[in-house]
Amino acid sequence: MVYGSQTRIGHFLTAVAQSFVQTRLEILLFFLIIIAFLLIFCIYVVVQKRIVHRKLALHSREMLEHLLVKLDLDDHETALLGRLAQHLEAGESEYSVLINHRIFDACARKMRQSEDVPEMHLDALRQKIGFRISQPEEVPASSSELPQGSSVLLVPGSGARVRGVIIGQGPGVMLVKLDPGASRLTKGMRLMLYFHNSAGIYSFNTKITDFMDDAVHLEHSSQIMHHQRRRFYRRKESLPVFVTAASAAAVPQESSLVDLGGGGASLENPGRMLKKGDFLEVSFSPEKGKVTLAARVLRLSKNGKVINVEFVSVSEAERNRIMGFLFAQSERQSPRFRN
Repeated sequence: MVYGSQTRIGHFLTAVAQSFVQTRLEILLFFLIIIAFLLIFCIYVVVQKRIVHRKLALHSREMLEHLLVKLDLDDHETALLGRLAQHLEAGESEYSVLINHRIFDACARKMRQSEDVPEMHLDALRQKIGFRISQPEEVPASSSELPQGSSVLLVPGSGARVRGVIIGQGPGVMLVKLDPGASRLTKGMRLMLYFHNSAGIYSFNTKITDFMDDAVHLEHSSQIMHHQRRRFYRRKESLPVFVTAASAAAVPQESSLVDLGGGGASLENPGRMLKKGDFLEVSFSPEKGKVTLAARVLRLSKNGKVINVEFVSVSEAERNRIMGFLFAQSERQSPRFRN
């Protein structure tokens, strides 16, 4: 009995052991199959990515060739484009230089750091491609990106400032229509050109290359400067304004602006009550909403009838709002300059 039981137990244990070995082999085989499947899947993904990348590269090349034919670039411009493309970031295609002005400008900056390339060649290529600022708050990389209809202010080294409007952009130059009665400018004269957008006031150094009736051709520039202080531009404005002297018992007095700028204004002295050095508060509405600014009287003119004030602690947002209003007024009052 005991022997028979031991025999059966031995057969049972042997069967269990064989089953265990068989199961272990099956598990190993299962994992090998999974690993092989994952390996095949990874190879498939890599191959598909390469196929997609080749298709995208081919499509990009076809688009580039199509755009090059459309732009009709000459040999010099094509070579310049190739040199720009050498400064692309990894993953950027040569085609992107022709369709994205930010990428173009980034490549142009790197290119100017590594080699001496004339500004006019880059500006001519920008102009031929047709780059323009897509958002009004953007800072242009070159004057060639300024849109037609933009109001500008020309400031020569000596003489009166001249207002104008951009009416044309060309390779190397822009065409600016001057306000009637503008002071005489001469060919070859160097001056500063100021312009405004919602991001602030900017300027660049330029030169008059030619005249066309009451318009001038000006050289392009990519050296655009941003001005934190905006006191260079004042404009005659006759807006109503309320003046409050800096005293506890003072009440607002109605007055009128004579001229207005980003850093100050001239206005009628109500009752000739204000004198040099006085602090006051001025309130006016250059557009929707009211602007209230602290100011100080710098000087009096016209026998005390007019006071010239500077704004005190004016914020950049308030200054931008004033300058935007002044430049907009220039555009509205020169409708014939618009295209």
